[in-house]
Amino acid sequence: MDLKDIEKTVLALDEYPVEKWNPKLCEGVEFFIDGEAEWFYNGSKINRKKMVQLFSKLLKWEEGKYYVVTPIEKIPVTIEKEAFLMIDYKKEGADYYFQTNTEEWVKLSQEHALSVETVNDQPYPKIKLKEHICGLLSRNIFYKIVEESQQEGESMYLESAGNKFYLS
Repeated sequence: MDLKDIEKTVLALDEYPVEKWNPKLCEGVEFFIDGEAEWFYNGSKINRKKMVQLFSKLLKWEEGKYYVVTPIEKIPVTIEKEAFLMIDYKKEGADYYFQTNTEEWVKLSQEHALSVETVNDQPYPKIKLKEHICGLLSRNIFYKIVEESQQEGESMYLESAGNKFYLS
């Protein structure tokens, strides 16, 4: 399947109810998302931002694997770290908002929770965007929110949407 054919199919749709689609697997092709949330199709980087934005809306988690799905096909996706990178943030009133590398903003909330794990002795902060799909906070953004965090005993946290999100 050609990338332009996939784009035409998807652009013709009004909505993207990916959870309802269960098309056949398209074999011999693959998407890859590297550690910086850059997208590749069959080994070639996708340079058109609009294409990445489009395909990111078609990302689905199914039976332990990621796929880009359309009504007629399902293409495997290998993700090195996380599907998205959180590249900016802002505070409006008492709430925090984070921007993905695909230019979408999400409000830090129960639905879009921040969690911080430790990977290779380093903090690994991520925000849940959809079930099993997260955005990794860039190191720069993480250090900025650490500076703004509040202290509770030995722990640091951000408060947003009436919830505390612990950073340590």
